Amino acid sequence: MDANHLQSRLRSGFGKFGGRLAVILMAIGFIAIAFGWNGASSDPRSAAQFPYLISGGLIGIAFIIIGSALFVIQAYREERMRLENKLDELISVVSKGGGLGGGRTAPTPADLAGLVVAGSASYHAPGCRLVDGREEVDYLTPEEARARFLQACRVCQPEPSNVSVR
Repeated sequence: MDANHLQSRLRSGFGKFGGRLAVILMAIGFIAIAFGWNGASSDPRSAAQFPYLISGGLIGIAFIIIGSALFVIQAYREERMRLENKLDELISVVSKGGGLGGGRTAPTPADLAGLVVAGSASYHAPGCRLVDGREEVDYLTPEEARARFLQACRVCQPEPSNVSVR
């Protein structure tokens, strides 16, 4: 068992304990409020009811607030642990050379000679800033792009030498 796995198990165990402790503290708070209400309703004099309401109510509210805070802290810790695990996975994938995913390699400029990138309504040169950074792109010949009724991009204006006009 490696150190990261052991640390992850310890954190998840503490998170479960934090959630249980939050529920227990909130239950104690509700019980304290109930005892305060019960004590206040047992004595018909209004002046004698206030100590019960104040002591039971304040103590109960304090326990409920502390329990709620523990819930928030536990949720934060669980999200942080998930994020750290995902980052560790990402680092291991990138360090193994799988940065582009799926075993794909980035196309070289020689591979793209004479091809255009299909957009939703127009086609672009492979280096156009409107399609730069997209993960999923379709490379087509200019003829295939026109067959899909795509217009030439007004920003990059694919070269006329690459695009033959019918």
